[in-house]
Amino acid sequence: MVTRRVILAGGLVLAAGGAGAQEVVRLRGRIAAAEGDMLRVATREGTVVTVRLGTASIAALRRVAPEALVPGTNLGVVAEPFEDGLRAVAVTVLPPSATRQFQSAWDLSEGSSMNNGALASVVGGGAGRIVLSINGREVPMRLDERTAILQPVEASRADLRPGAAVLVNATRGADGVVTATRVTVERDGVAPAS
Repeated sequence: MVTRRVILAGGLVLAAGGAGAQEVVRLRGRIAAAEGDMLRVATREGTVVTVRLGTASIAALRRVAPEALVPGTNLGVVAEPFEDGLRAVAVTVLPPSATRQFQSAWDLSEGSSMNNGALASVVGGGAGRIVLSINGREVPMRLDERTAILQPVEASRADLRPGAAVLVNATRGADGVVTATRVTVERDGVAPAS
C-alpha cells in the first residue's frame, strides 16, 4: 500500500508516494507564450515554467450576482483568516456534480484555505455572511465588497494569450515535464485569484 502525504510549500503542493509518484503543481502567473501544445507561464515567484497542455481542460471565469448564492449550491471558497473567523476572498459556484466536501490549506496567501461544500445559508447577500456545510460541520465566512463571486465557463486554447493571468493545475513527472490537468485563464477582465 502506498502512503501519500500532502505538503504545502511556497505555492506548490507536493504529493509524495511510492515509485512513479508525480508531483502535483499549482502555478499562478501570466502567460509568457503559447505555442502549439506548450504554454510558458511567468509565475508570481519570478520563474518561467514551460507547461505541456496535453488534454488539459481550459476554463475562464465569469462574475455572478450574489443572488446566485442559494442554499444547496455547491461552492468552492478561497478564504483567509479575518478577526475571529474567515473572510471569503473568492466564491466559485460549482456545478451540481462537484459534491466533494473538504477544507485544506491553499497557496493564495499566508493562512488561506480552500473550502468546498454546500451552501447552508446566506445572511445579508453580497456584504454579509455565508455558511458552508462541509462534512457535517457549519463553516461561517464573511463576504465583503472585495469578495469575487464567480462561475467557471468553458474556454479554449484560443483564450491562452500572452499577458493573460492563469492558474494552472498540473503534474510534474519523474522526467521533470510539467503537464497541465486544468488551466483557468483570464478573459473579459475576470482573472483567477493570484
